[in-house]
Amino acid sequence: MRSNTVAAILALALAGCASSPGPPRGNGTFVDMIGTPLLIALKIPTCVASIVIAAPIAGASRLADPGDIFYGLDLRRDLNDGLIQNCGPPYVVTTR
Repeated sequence: MRSNTVAAILALALAGCASSPGPPRGNGTFVDMIGTPLLIALKIPTCVASIVIAAPIAGASRLADPGDIFYGLDLRRDLNDGLIQNCGPPYVVTTR
């Protein structure tokens, strides 16, 4: 009886060693579940601060020379890129 129990334990131990080392990449991990709410909590004030800073700068760049539509275009593109980076996706932490 003991030999059967020992053999079963050894077989299960070997099967455990043969399995994959972690969860499949398609499933969420602990870091994903904990990190996503924190990312959103930090992303919202960062986005609001970026808008508060970028909006007046964009308006002032347009008012500086309203006759020339290309004046300040590079500045507005840079502001737009910054807003996309701070306010846009990703909204979920992934470990992929």
